[in-house]
Amino acid sequence: FAGCLSHVRIEAMNTATQNSSQIFEDLKARKAHLIAVLKLVDTGTGKSTMQKLTITAIKAEMGFIEHKLKKR
Repeated sequence: FAGCLSHVRIEAMNTATQNSSQIFEDLKARKAHLIAVLKLVDTGTGKSTMQKLTITAIKAEMGFIEHKLKKR
């Protein structure tokens, strides 16, 4: 019975590791996507208020992602 429990714990640890790896990859993909969006929105001069707010929001989200990536 104890052997079965250790097997379950190992599977749970493997799943957690895979989930952690997937989260890391998802964060990197999200960051790359936001960089591309930022390049589209942050072009030229004379930005509208909506563009400025969007740029600020994208940069804040990228900062949060960087924090999560460094924390890992």
